[in-house]
Amino acid sequence: MRIAIPSTFPSFRGGISQFNEALKSALEEAGHEVHVWNWKRQYPGALFPGKDQHDPNLSSPYPRTLDSIVPRTWKSTGEMIAAFSPDAVLVPFWHAALAPALAKVIDHTMHALGDQSVEIIGLIHNAGSHDAAWWDQGLTKFFLQRLDLCWTLSEEVTERISELCPELPIRTLFHPLYDHFPRLEDVLSARTKLHLPQNAQIILFFGLIRPYKGLELLLEAFDKVASTEIKPRYLVIAGECYGDWTTYQKLIDASSAADRIQTHERFISDREVGLFFGASDVVVLPYRRASQSGVTAVALHYGKPIVASNLGGLAEYIKTGHTGELVPANDAKALALGIDKSLNTAYGEEAFHAARERFSWSAFVKRAFATE
Repeated sequence: MRIAIPSTFPSFRGGISQFNEALKSALEEAGHEVHVWNWKRQYPGALFPGKDQHDPNLSSPYPRTLDSIVPRTWKSTGEMIAAFSPDAVLVPFWHAALAPALAKVIDHTMHALGDQSVEIIGLIHNAGSHDAAWWDQGLTKFFLQRLDLCWTLSEEVTERISELCPELPIRTLFHPLYDHFPRLEDVLSARTKLHLPQNAQIILFFGLIRPYKGLELLLEAFDKVASTEIKPRYLVIAGECYGDWTTYQKLIDASSAADRIQTHERFISDREVGLFFGASDVVVLPYRRASQSGVTAVALHYGKPIVASNLGGLAEYIKTGHTGELVPANDAKALALGIDKSLNTAYGEEAFHAARERFSWSAFVKRAFATE
């Protein structure tokens, strides 16, 4: 099958770029011919809350044709996709701000193709951004109305799309586990490099810091579990803050365990991922709401137990007592108990191996194109 993907690829940084690059490789390994079109400009500066949209260590091997706020690029990209004569156009979607550009790329592609048959598939990460504005629902529907088929990564997103477009066919898939990161660094080396004690229990909060991710809940919970007679416990926070970091810094400064909270408030490049996960004993996702999480995919890949809020797509990936613990959302006391339980549980490798098989990229592609 010839598949066109207009979306985010390196050198753009972040989970969507990583996901799309891995998806392209998985599709090609399955025998599909894939062409992609990258952004010139993904978000206008006013809509991007971070410091830089690009990873300086990466380059883009793909044509940069799309600009999210320049309509002529939507038309030219659609015409280039049509010239490729695809069997399917696969359009990832995760933020309503990009809906006008992506919807019009589809329109221009279909116009240029004329009577040629092509399937338009939306790969929906979020049907409404986590920090949705009033215009989010309308723009999301504007995009969804152009699709022939929708792929989602969790039941929660499937339910949301069913509400917005009841007639749209949906195939619920999953978020595959990432396998492109460096090897897991051994614990001795990783803790030495991060200046952490070798005999400590290390709790990791990893990834972009945004309000819905509940870091303040974790800081409150850490106060409850930091003291132990067995081993000292440390909290490592690694990721760039999309918002006001001073709010979290005040909570850290006021913590009774402030001297055991280590922060790396910056973008963490792919080459450092094995370092932070290698140093950790448990990964915590105290999210207030969620559809699915790329951090879960990384932790399961590395065989690190997860303590996460029992909501959204998170619960679909974690097997309690085997790959981690699920706790009630928005409850610092329950989160503390979950962390304590995880740090005192010996998890077997068998469950992580099973997760890698179940949530592999090859399984994702097989299910995506399964005939029912």
